[in-house]
Amino acid sequence: MIRNQNLKNEKKEKLEFLHREEIRTMQKDVARLREIEAQKERERIAKLKTEAEVKSKKEKEEIERKKKEKIKEKIITLIPKSPKKPTLLAKIIVRVIVVMFFLSVISFLCWFFAINKEKIPEERLSKKEKIENKIDEEIMPPEEKIPEEKIPEEKTIEIIIPPPLITVTATETQDITSLEEIPNFLATVSEKKFPEKTFTRILFKNITENKVLELKDFFQAFEIKTPTDFFDKLTNDFTLFIYSSENLNRLGFIVKIKDKEEFSNLVKTWEKTMEKDTELLFKTLGKKGPSFVPYFKDAHYQKQTFRYISFPPANFGICWSIVDDKFIFTSSGESMMAVINKIISQ
Repeated sequence: MIRNQNLKNEKKEKLEFLHREEIRTMQKDVARLREIEAQKERERIAKLKTEAEVKSKKEKEEIERKKKEKIKEKIITLIPKSPKKPTLLAKIIVRVIVVMFFLSVISFLCWFFAINKEKIPEERLSKKEKIENKIDEEIMPPEEKIPEEKIPEEKTIEIIIPPPLITVTATETQDITSLEEIPNFLATVSEKKFPEKTFTRILFKNITENKVLELKDFFQAFEIKTPTDFFDKLTNDFTLFIYSSENLNRLGFIVKIKDKEEFSNLVKTWEKTMEKDTELLFKTLGKKGPSFVPYFKDAHYQKQTFRYISFPPANFGICWSIVDDKFIFTSSGESMMAVINKIISQ
């Protein structure tokens, strides 16, 4: 029993010893492995350091190289480039300019001295001539001066203004240089305010032709067409006027005629185209449409007859009559009756 127990104890001790040895060998192996790994890590770190040092060294060298290149470039820019040699053509042009300059200087000097040489004898001669002329003046009596004829100044012809064919309250005078100015002025004056139931004479002075406007000129300004021989049967005695009533201005004119009967027949034949022929004049005065009836009618006032045709606006149209030796033309029946009253009462 005791022997068995001893055998068991020995086995147990052996097992413990083996176990301890195994632990020791394992510890040694682990320590060796750790040392190998540490050695590898040190080698890797040393390798990385050397690589970083090489890289930083290369970067420094690259920076230094770039700096040196920049310094070289600056030095090259500071050093002036050698000028290009001029071409053969440029050399020839420069030489020609220089030669021409010297030639011009020489010619100027020659001219200057030549002129001065000519002036000296001229001055001497002029002094000699002055002395001789002075002696002649003392000997010879002075010449009688013939008075110059005075050229008479051109007299401006005064424009003669004929008296109006009816009595008027006032006169609106307008200076013109051409007939084209008449429509604008007439349109403006037609809008003015005048006293009620009054006649205002419109007078145009052509300062270019130095005359008062006649009926023929007035018709020409508005491109009014007339029958043949129309103006041959009229005199130059012409009065243009505006009649004002109820804040309306109506245009009219009076002109003396040579042959009453012949002229009356001529105007009646003109009635067929009179509205069309006077279109521009009546548009300037405010015509807004064609006549209501396309023919003239008779109207009677103060034992006188006048012919008329109406178109819009109200109290507006073409009226004409012959009273005594006067041809009357107005743009309303009211202004025609007012003119007849004036002529009869005169």
